[in-house]
Amino acid sequence: MPFFITEDHVKLCYEDRGKGKPVLLIHGLTAGRGHFRKQIPELSRRYRVIACDLRGHGDSDRPKDGLTLPRLAKDISDLIAYLDLQDVTLVGWSLGAHVIFEYVKQFQCRNLHKIAMIDMAPKIMKADDWPCGLRGVSGKFGDFSHEDNLLVMSVMSANWEQYSAMLVPRLFNRSHVLPGVNIFMAPDFPWKDDLGWLYEEAKRNAPHVILFLWISLVMQDYRPQLAEIDVPCLVAWGRESNYYGEDNYTYMKTALVRSPEVSVVPFDGCGHALHIQDPERFNRTLIEFIG
Repeated sequence: MPFFITEDHVKLCYEDRGKGKPVLLIHGLTAGRGHFRKQIPELSRRYRVIACDLRGHGDSDRPKDGLTLPRLAKDISDLIAYLDLQDVTLVGWSLGAHVIFEYVKQFQCRNLHKIAMIDMAPKIMKADDWPCGLRGVSGKFGDFSHEDNLLVMSVMSANWEQYSAMLVPRLFNRSHVLPGVNIFMAPDFPWKDDLGWLYEEAKRNAPHVILFLWISLVMQDYRPQLAEIDVPCLVAWGRESNYYGEDNYTYMKTALVRSPEVSVVPFDGCGHALHIQDPERFNRTLIEFIG
């Protein structure tokens, strides 16, 4: 597996497959490049596809320092320079979308061709002027409070394996995350073949990495960056997401004022991991967008 050494001596592993327009895939928190395993073979038939493990994830190093959104975006910028990529399409899922927003904050849209975002809001925490963030403990979208955040961090810190068992089902549909419902045991769960692998991948994570990055994540407000994006954008979201509701995507479409093309695409019957749940439609949508 090829790797890149950052200026602060962290080894980042990545895949580099195919030829043509460069497409760089950026995974979510607790995930890795393998979470795009249903995209890489198809996309690499048409494009040069780079899928990296962010620092702290997958086969990359798990450092004690640099676990922040600004550092992750700098890593992506440095990887682009290292591979001498030009006119890159960035595809970011969840945390990966925030890495893109932070990239725009630091570097504008320099060397970018297009941007695709998967099921993410520009700001997670609720505020007086922001009702469209993460779903709260109350079950209401946009209601994720500081108290909710402390609860999440306490569970995350206390028992990582237990947290992983809670996390994986939430990648799928709201209707599957119900009291007394164990999707690991449900024989008719449509994505049962993915569950075991996703759970094992989640358990691989180092709790300190996820906790530090989570703190950085919840502190961000990237609403101003939406107005700075001046390349075409695809915003894909799951109608059954456990995390964000339709109001967020209505806002994002309006806020991307400088983008010459904004395509907001809902995925029916899918949750947060829509590219895993409906890879055929997602791949087709992304290929049509990239061109």
